[in-house]
Amino acid sequence: MGFYTLSYLCIFVFILATSYRVYRQLTLPMHVRWEIYPVQHETTDKLVHGGSYMEDLNWWEKKQSGSLFNELKYMVPEILFLRGLRKENRSLWRVSFPFHFGLYLMIATFAMLILHALFVLWAGDTAPAVGAIRTLLDGLIVFTGWIGLILGVIGSVGTHCRRLVDPELREYSSFMDYFNILFILLFFLFAFLTCLFVDPLLQGAKAYVFGLLTGGGSLNSYVPGQTFCGGVAIVLASLLVAYVPLTHMSHMFMKYFLYHNVKWDDAPNRRGGAIEAAILKSLELKPTWKAKHVEADGRKSWLNISSSVPKEMK
Repeated sequence: MGFYTLSYLCIFVFILATSYRVYRQLTLPMHVRWEIYPVQHETTDKLVHGGSYMEDLNWWEKKQSGSLFNELKYMVPEILFLRGLRKENRSLWRVSFPFHFGLYLMIATFAMLILHALFVLWAGDTAPAVGAIRTLLDGLIVFTGWIGLILGVIGSVGTHCRRLVDPELREYSSFMDYFNILFILLFFLFAFLTCLFVDPLLQGAKAYVFGLLTGGGSLNSYVPGQTFCGGVAIVLASLLVAYVPLTHMSHMFMKYFLYHNVKWDDAPNRRGGAIEAAILKSLELKPTWKAKHVEADGRKSWLNISSSVPKEMK
């Protein structure tokens, strides 16, 4: 039960840390508007040429509609395939894409492992339809698992080497940047070796996830950690689950808020509305910026600073 206990604790940390990140994001002071168009949730024909409804006369008097589907059409390719990086820096994309997509495929594989375990618990092997779905899941799990591991190893090694040899990347790469990549590389490497030499069809992975859902229940007489590589892979995978939401790597799922709540937030500021109240509350904050010309000494509020004459002009 030691492996399962570790996994339970790490999953609990993941849920707790992710919930805190989401809560903090939703309760932070109001962000500064970007005013960058096009805004993807618009449903007007102006989205085609990069405009917005603000081009209309007296736009604030008209009811505006938005589309979450339009946002997702932009966000999903950007998050999954790093579309922006591919356009702006193709050489970096070649190592960054397999690194990120390998992680995404691992997440997809884990989700299918859970679904597979639920089917086993629900109907076993008795129902023909369920058996066909399990067969399909078996194939998808092997496919996404292997492709994810191969891409992950290639991407992790490539990303790490790129940071070492590229002067521009090396200039602002911290110790934690290298540590994070090496941590993920170790997981990919041990999981890949386990599949290569011990578990090519990921039967052990299915059995372990089944045990997670049943409090240690056995599937096909499986015992966690039967091989050194398999045990290390379980430990690293569990620790990685807990570690990601505690670091900036959580951007893989927190990026939704960057797009939806920051980049594309164009809700009008109406008198007496929620946005006006948020602005007034933010003006009461007392910043402590080190830039002397701002005179943010922790005693003056933003209202005092923004309404006073700059020091250079006195």
